Amino acid sequence: MDDGEHVKEVYAHFGLAIYLAQCLEQSIYIHLMFFDFFPRNISRIRTQELWQRDIEAYEEQELSKTMGQLIGRLKEAGQPTDDIATALASALKQRNRLAHHYFSEKSITFMTESGRNSMIAELQSIQEQFRAVAEMIDIVTMPVAERYGFTEEKRQKLMAQMLEDEAAQRK
Repeated sequence: MDDGEHVKEVYAHFGLAIYLAQCLEQSIYIHLMFFDFFPRNISRIRTQELWQRDIEAYEEQELSKTMGQLIGRLKEAGQPTDDIATALASALKQRNRLAHHYFSEKSITFMTESGRNSMIAELQSIQEQFRAVAEMIDIVTMPVAERYGFTEEKRQKLMAQMLEDEAAQRK
């Protein structure tokens, strides 16, 4: 592999790691919906329009927060377990390192093929860390989501609709 392709591979792994950090943030947000928003609001909101309005406001409020603030919100909502809290603290540290220091920290390492190989291996490990933490959260979230009627079938329908809407917007 030439140096240019190897550099692109490092960037691709970095991009995937940051993407998975954002997926983890979404898992935290979804968890908050089912452990915070729904319990506080399910008995008072009576119309589809009110649900839509309040969910959109909640989403805007929560997703404007940093990952660290979202993790703090999990603690306020009585979540997570000690294992999840430890995993989230580690994931947050890695996410912040990637976003703020990674390439400056690795500037010399990035200059050699062996250094880039070590970066790729490290980024793959970080990707797995983000996947594993999101899965830990999702395992707790999904049974509660199903009790609120958000079944796997509905999740798949929603995903298909979102993909369809995205494709229509690009036309």
